[in-house]
Amino acid sequence: ATLFYILVYTNWLKRATPQNIVIGGAAGAIPPLVGWAGITGGLDLTALLLFTIIFFWTPPHFWALALMIQDDYQEAGIPMLPVVVGEERTVQNIFIYSLALVALTLLFSASDAVGLIYLFSAAALGAIFIALAWKLKLDYTIRRAKYLYLYSLLYLALLFSVMLADAVYRF
Repeated sequence: ATLFYILVYTNWLKRATPQNIVIGGAAGAIPPLVGWAGITGGLDLTALLLFTIIFFWTPPHFWALALMIQDDYQEAGIPMLPVVVGEERTVQNIFIYSLALVALTLLFSASDAVGLIYLFSAAALGAIFIALAWKLKLDYTIRRAKYLYLYSLLYLALLFSVMLADAVYRF
């Protein structure tokens, strides 16, 4: 994951394509696979779902940040999505990835890895995420981008905390 991040993302993708975050998101999604394999001795559907959640969380999270500091990216010559395609298309992409993210987190509940605590919590957390992305799409402002960015941090932390709570208190 570290080599992919340094060699592929930082040295190549970051300055080569506005899809840098999508492709580079794999680097951030690999640690759960490593951790899962280290604890269980292998990989299974649950590990793949954890990877997928982080992979689909990465674009709306970083594109919201990129909207906030797009002038810096422009000045540095880094082709982040808002710099290349503009704010309107960026918020459309944020909304699409947010829908995919929430759908995947809910799909996770179909596995035997999580139970009802996770399902209801993921639905509530996801509804807020989608609502913030929808508001950003309807009426783009830096302030709304900041709300989505900050919530995305909380969302991932709470979602993973709920997974832990669900494993301990499953019913």
